[in-house]
Amino acid sequence: MPRTGEIAFDPRLRGLTGLAVVGFLLSLVTFGIYRFWYMTDLRRFFWSRTVVDGSPAEYTGTGRELFLGFLVALALLIVIYVGLFGLAITVPALAPYSAILSFVLLFLVGQFAIYRGRRYRAMRTLWRGIRLGQDGSGLVYAARAALWWTLTLATLGLAYPFMRASLERYRIGHTRVGTSRMASDARGRSLVGPWLLFYAVAFGPVLAVLLALLAANDFTLPTDLILPKPGGKAGDLILNPAYRGSRVATLAIALGVTAGCCLPLALLLVPLYRAREAKVFMNAASLNAASLGPVRLVSTLRARQFYWPYLVYALSLLGFVAVVGLIALLAGLAARAAGGNGFAWAAALGGGLLYLGGALAFAVLHVRIVQARLWAAVATTTDIADADGLNRILAATHGPGSGLNEGLADALDVGGALQIGF
Repeated sequence: MPRTGEIAFDPRLRGLTGLAVVGFLLSLVTFGIYRFWYMTDLRRFFWSRTVVDGSPAEYTGTGRELFLGFLVALALLIVIYVGLFGLAITVPALAPYSAILSFVLLFLVGQFAIYRGRRYRAMRTLWRGIRLGQDGSGLVYAARAALWWTLTLATLGLAYPFMRASLERYRIGHTRVGTSRMASDARGRSLVGPWLLFYAVAFGPVLAVLLALLAANDFTLPTDLILPKPGGKAGDLILNPAYRGSRVATLAIALGVTAGCCLPLALLLVPLYRAREAKVFMNAASLNAASLGPVRLVSTLRARQFYWPYLVYALSLLGFVAVVGLIALLAGLAARAAGGNGFAWAAALGGGLLYLGGALAFAVLHVRIVQARLWAAVATTTDIADADGLNRILAATHGPGSGLNEGLADALDVGGALQIGF
């Protein structure tokens, strides 16, 4: 009978709080430079406490590699920006489209960076002394992402789950564990249900009111419906008094109210979709490690395991805001009663320290509550079917590769210290 292997994660998180505190404070005093070493420490922490079939993973990347990669990527981005600026000057006809051109180019570079960043993390991961890897082309991935995003925009977001599944198949299909290759049979139709639920809540009522607004004005948007506020600041807008009491004005107000209500409600469905996506992607992944058949992953992840960390984190934020508000109120009352500037300065200093302490607390809580619990949820709900095939994986001869792969992702702020799942 095939043996089932387990994936475990140490839930005690001993040492994580100290690591997060030191990482936050040193990143603050070094103006963000230390964050590369902080990211490396976080990865080593989470990798080493993730045990796959009895053997922990190991992360061998260094903060120095990330920092040097960031500097090289920053130089590349400067060249890109200078090139775009020069193009707009030398070809004046392109000047009106320079913003669009910049967005498209940086989007493609960002997708390329995401793929290369994942390659770096894979090639810095060891399990039982066997190095992971990733081949494939970052340019091909960027092109696929661009085509899928175009289709997603053309379908008003309905193609999003199919895009996610397609890009997942490309990423996993080019992931290697030693000499063995992984594969994914993820399909977007498995994600349609939760995505349509999110879509219906976020956009359904908004689109319905928008269509009603267009129909009330002969399917054209009135360009003079919103006007600058007379005597107001820049950006202050008012409803055109000429439309007051009309059906168009009523629907315009309804559109704003609907968008203001539906979008926050839709955020409550994000953990549901993310949990379903993580489960589908994990169940779709396999590793061709043995001649008897692939080693497959089996996930039993539930949506509530994604909701709980966000709920605890949100309650922590609300509690902190309430405490800060109470302290500020008491300090204001005391300052008014004292009537002295000295107390006001002390209150201002205390407020600054309180703000710094709050930022530190949020950073630590996010790592401990959100990232650690989501990581643990995905890991501990995943088993390995036909785990004996893992014993037949052979180490590859390739080295760890260049350390510059992830710098571009960090320079564009599209990377992250931790990525939940594969």
